[in-house]
Amino acid sequence: MRCKNCGWDNPNGNVNCEKCNAPLDGMDNGGMSHYGNVADDYNPRATVAGGAVPDDYTPRATVAGGFMPQDDFSPRSTVTGCASCGYPVRPDDSACPVCGIQMAGGKKEPDVEKQEIKKPVAKATMIQGANFDKETNDATGRKLTGFLVSYSNAVYGEFFPLYEGKNIIGRADSSNVFIQGDSLVSDRHLSILYRAVDRKFKFKDEQSSNGTFINNELMDEGVLKNNDMIKIGSTRLLFMEIPLASFDV
Repeated sequence: MRCKNCGWDNPNGNVNCEKCNAPLDGMDNGGMSHYGNVADDYNPRATVAGGAVPDDYTPRATVAGGFMPQDDFSPRSTVTGCASCGYPVRPDDSACPVCGIQMAGGKKEPDVEKQEIKKPVAKATMIQGANFDKETNDATGRKLTGFLVSYSNAVYGEFFPLYEGKNIIGRADSSNVFIQGDSLVSDRHLSILYRAVDRKFKFKDEQSSNGTFINNELMDEGVLKNNDMIKIGSTRLLFMEIPLASFDV
C-alpha cells in the first residue's frame, strides 16, 4: 500500500506508514486506493514524473507527487528529495538519513568537538605578593588597619594588607606577609602588632639573622608611624596606616 503523504510503499495490512507514520486509511487490504485500481505489476517505488523510468533510476530517488488531500495534509509529513541522493527527507531534518549530507533548511546539530569551552574568569582583583589563603583567614573577624608597600622584588610594585592583631613578616609560607626572593630575610623576621585599645602599630624583631631597620636605624622594637620605611634583608617596605578614627561615628 502506497502512503498518500510521503509515497512510501508499505506492505499490505499496515495501519500506519513505515516512513512517516501517517494513517493508511485511504487504502484497503485489496490494494485499492481512492485514486482507482492498481495494476498487478504496479510498483510505486518505481513511479516517477512523466511515467518513464530512466536507466539510472534508483528507488531512493522516488519523491511523493500528485494531489495532497487537504483533510489529511500535515506539514510535518511533507517530504522532499535529498539534493545528493534523492532520498525522501522531511523539511525539519538536519541531514539526509542515507548519505548524511547537510540539509539547507534543517537544524544543524552543534559540533561538540569544535565548540570552544570558555573557562570561567575569576571576578576578583589580583594583588601581587598577597597570599590569598592567609588573607582570607586573616580577614575573618579582623579589621583592616594598614598596608606595607614595596618595589624591591617587583618592578611594578606590590602591597600587603595588615590586620588587627599580630602580623608576621618573613620568608616562611605561613607568614602573613610573605617575602619572596630575598635570602637575607628570616623565616620569622618581624612582627607588627595592632590593638584597638591604643591604636598603635608596635613592631618587634623576631630574633632575625640580619636585623630590622626603621628609617635606616637598627631597632629591635618600637612604634611605627605613618610612612616609616622598614628594611629587612634587601627588601624595603613602606608602612601606611589607615586612620580608623576617621570612620568612627
